[in-house]
Amino acid sequence: MDLELFKTTRDFAIEYGTVLGLIWLATFGSFIGGMTGGNVLMMMMSMGFMGITMLMPIYLAWRYKQHLKSGDRVSMGMAWIFASLMFFYACVLTGVGEFIYFQYMDQGRTLDLFMRFLSSPETEAQYEMMGASDFLAKSRMELQELANLTPLDITLNLFVNNVFISLLYSLPVAAVAHRKSRLINPDKLFKAQG
Repeated sequence: MDLELFKTTRDFAIEYGTVLGLIWLATFGSFIGGMTGGNVLMMMMSMGFMGITMLMPIYLAWRYKQHLKSGDRVSMGMAWIFASLMFFYACVLTGVGEFIYFQYMDQGRTLDLFMRFLSSPETEAQYEMMGASDFLAKSRMELQELANLTPLDITLNLFVNNVFISLLYSLPVAAVAHRKSRLINPDKLFKAQG
């Protein structure tokens, strides 16, 4: 294993993981702000951030590949290490931000908003019309259980979900970061011409 390539990979993973984590925090903040404040513009912004969240890891993997030296070969394993580390750093940064939000700022407003929504007469009528009244009752019970969780429990649950989804998404991102050597083998060049 090339130690210099590993150090470069680690450094890019830290840098790009921080960028990705900040985008995830902006997505989380705009979603929570739009939902709790009833601001339609914030909700639209969060949808835009969600789109960026899906495309940004692919772009960062491409940038990683472009910043390497021209002769560097990035195996699929090294590319997967890059993608996994990048996502892990993003998950840690996002987890810290979510913990700060739920511990010091939320004070139960988000769960209260969901409970008010599920208890409204309009929602009850809609679920009755769809024949899903039992699903509505189950959702209310689950929200009651969520209200008993501490901010640390909520954050750890979100962190584990983020890590799991990131591990799945790291495979296509690693495929983008994977690169064979750019150096041309002269023997192949002459065989192609002959």
